[in-house]
Amino acid sequence: MSKAATLVALASALEQKDYQQAAAYLADHFVYYGTGTQHLSKPQFLELLQALQSALPTLRFHLQHLCETGNRVTAHLQFAILPVQSFPSEGGEPLEAGLECTFEGTVITGLRVKAPPQQRAAEETLRALEAALRQS
Repeated sequence: MSKAATLVALASALEQKDYQQAAAYLADHFVYYGTGTQHLSKPQFLELLQALQSALPTLRFHLQHLCETGNRVTAHLQFAILPVQSFPSEGGEPLEAGLECTFEGTVITGLRVKAPPQQRAAEETLRALEAALRQS
């Protein structure tokens, strides 16, 4: 399986709430670099996704423009909720982010998500969710 296909399979497993399968795509030393000041480990990342999907059970991840180069895959990520509609940020625009994924062999070692400058409010919402998760 290509690295881009692995990233797509991870998104699919998360959408299906198959966290055991999602974990299989992540290295034990996986690190999520999100919008917060602290990075999340593999268990913390999966817990964050479970919390988001508990609050938004029809959350979907649309990956576009995947580009695989060496041990890295970049993509454009758009969050959506069903029925298919964009998950809006506070400004009414779809919640989108750049995504960079690093690999060692066939497993994902790092995932970095960065919201575009016009969506700082959405980034701050994600940061607040991460902070709440760390406190629980």
